[in-house]
Amino acid sequence: MDRRGVAETVGGALVSAGLAVAGLWLFAGYVDWVLVVGLAAGVAIATAANYRARTGHAENVATEAPDATADTYEDHTQAAGDGGTLADDRTDAERDRIS
Repeated sequence: MDRRGVAETVGGALVSAGLAVAGLWLFAGYVDWVLVVGLAAGVAIATAANYRARTGHAENVATEAPDATADTYEDHTQAAGDGGTLADDRTDAERDRIS
């Protein structure tokens, strides 16, 4: 895992631990450190798994996506033509029938 993943994991664990300590102190009047450590560990595991899933998915999309260059840009977009308007390829008979 790179530095950003480690930072997200540690940051999530620290924030969750801090909130758990504040909540327990406020509502229960004492801090159960086993609960706080368990919660922080669970959040760290979930954050690390989420980061790996996000980066893995982004890498897969980057390798599978076609390269859109200036020559093939209109082939990869829904709107083609001047000014982003759809091209009208209908014949006169089709236009008359639809109108």
